[in-house]
Amino acid sequence: MNLTTLLTAMLFLVTCCGVPCAVGQTVPELPRAYIPTVYHHPGGATIFVGGGGDLQGALDDAQPGDTIVLEAGQTFTGNFTLPAKTGEGWIYIQSSELDRAVPPGQTASPADAPHMAKLETPNAMPAVTALPGAKNYRLAGLEVTPATGAPRAYQLIYIDFNATRAEAKVRSLAQSVVPELTQRDQFPQNITIDRCYIHGSDTQDVREGVAANGVAVAVVDSYISDIHDSTSDSQAIIAYRTPGPIKVVHNFLSATTEDVMFGGAGGAKNVYVPSDLEIRRNHFFKPLSWQRPGITVPPHIKWAVKNNLEFKSGQRAIVTGNVMENNWLSAQVGYSVLLTVRTAGGGNNVVVDDITIDSNILKNVDAGFNTLEHDDVCKPPNYPDCTNPGETKRVRISNNLVLLSPENNGSHHTGFGVSIDLTDTIFQHNTVMMQDGSKCWNSIFFNGRAHIGWPPSRSFTQNLAILDNVLCRQPTGDFGGQGTEGLKNYMGDPPPLDKRFTGNVMLVMVNDKAGSFPGKNSLQMKFRFADPAKNNFQLVSPSWTKTSDGKVAGIDQAALDAAMKAEAVPQPIVQPQVATLQSGQTAQFVSSAAASSWTLNPETGSVTPQGLYTAPATVADPTGVTVCAKGTTPEPECASIVLMPAAAPAR
Repeated sequence: MNLTTLLTAMLFLVTCCGVPCAVGQTVPELPRAYIPTVYHHPGGATIFVGGGGDLQGALDDAQPGDTIVLEAGQTFTGNFTLPAKTGEGWIYIQSSELDRAVPPGQTASPADAPHMAKLETPNAMPAVTALPGAKNYRLAGLEVTPATGAPRAYQLIYIDFNATRAEAKVRSLAQSVVPELTQRDQFPQNITIDRCYIHGSDTQDVREGVAANGVAVAVVDSYISDIHDSTSDSQAIIAYRTPGPIKVVHNFLSATTEDVMFGGAGGAKNVYVPSDLEIRRNHFFKPLSWQRPGITVPPHIKWAVKNNLEFKSGQRAIVTGNVMENNWLSAQVGYSVLLTVRTAGGGNNVVVDDITIDSNILKNVDAGFNTLEHDDVCKPPNYPDCTNPGETKRVRISNNLVLLSPENNGSHHTGFGVSIDLTDTIFQHNTVMMQDGSKCWNSIFFNGRAHIGWPPSRSFTQNLAILDNVLCRQPTGDFGGQGTEGLKNYMGDPPPLDKRFTGNVMLVMVNDKAGSFPGKNSLQMKFRFADPAKNNFQLVSPSWTKTSDGKVAGIDQAALDAAMKAEAVPQPIVQPQVATLQSGQTAQFVSSAAASSWTLNPETGSVTPQGLYTAPATVADPTGVTVCAKGTTPEPECASIVLMPAAAPAR
């Protein structure tokens, strides 16, 4: 099956991820391309590599359409490379016990490791590198990690048109001196990481789990954990030197600094903006065992905690159905999600545009969302080559539940931090509360600059809409603006304000003065939700429907639950996907499609028209066989057989 990107229509008008679009507001463009990742076993040869076998030799010899089956429970140590091949077929690299590890559509976990083959790096280089021009590779059911006692690994899986970090530096230097001598970028493309367990350990640093600088890179159903570095920021997944598309769906993602980050690297000569990004149904997580003095909490921070998700560069992104759990004051103030454009260090083309963040749960985080309209460090002396401060525009944050941590650690808990000059942004139908119902510091806070003065000569923001939210406190900002008059200074452009700040229900905290707001907003002394103990934060009282769309203020719990719900993922048509047999043993293969005949490649053993395979009477060496069902489907549906010599009798 050709897993190339599928083009989709650009959706601008009718709805925004199930929430009606705010009238008169600029709506973000959704991704133009999505990556299909349905598992489809290739029909070429099956190449078996047992413990102690030559994995790199198998990778070099494999042809498009082949499947490399690695013996489960065995460790393959080295720095393995995925070479460029001629042809359009896919090469699958998978465990011999992939069926027993985890089925498609379920997230792998450390408990699946015994059924995986382990790839480990003995040094600082990646365990797996996709070489420039490599395409159509799928890694399935593999554990990827540093070897015990190995030094810091910079990446565990490295996907980039620069084969190494050193090559990237040399290439950047060459581009700056003689740009016409550098070759056209040969991105790896169509690389899928499926149901893999990728990790460091408590005592071994890993800077990046997956560097996803390719075209059509997908990470699905995988578990990435213990990613941390005592000398630098660290990420479970990072992408910065790529035009996209990128898919990150249904994973467990855990790293100290950012669980996932787009942008922030590549240097001034980086011309790429990660685009067409699908971030769906992941669990972003930082273990609370890291929240200790000497680990990530001052004094003497060992690892730096910053965010769950950060966009320093990126465009046309959909972020939906994710849980982002645990984030605290450490190297930064604890915002879970950052939309902070950084051309400094990331390239002068960088933007953070057309970002849709809909139906997510931010749980036990010191702060929710923060923004930056222009890069405020794009200037000498630190970044003399940075000539464009970039922009953050066309952002929609809707139907998100933000449960702020009650931790009393000096953080000013804030649901939504609004940058000076923020433009074309919608914050709608969100619920912002303290997780334990305690006093809230800020629901929405407008950031200014000291030299602006008060009242400012112009609005802090342009075309910002704050609609239909449930807020744990009345909004304010720098200089302490309150009520309608404060909002006119913070978000008064363009008038009238009451079209862009309406439908909100705000809690009046004890000792707070109730401000005066535009007519269709409500101030309350208390809220009542449907069932917080069961994570149902649908607003019950007041049932405020004087909103921009007539729906009850705050989240739509049913829509939030639907976004979190697991999608039905097609299972392999032929089952089992891998069978390991000795001489004379049998395996029954079943096809969910109508199969008129079965074939073997090579013709080793026999298979009946009903799919019953019998291994040959004698198996001298480990051998791979591909069995395929031919029927009504356009292409054969296949699986792998691994034939093993009979064990020597006990003496």
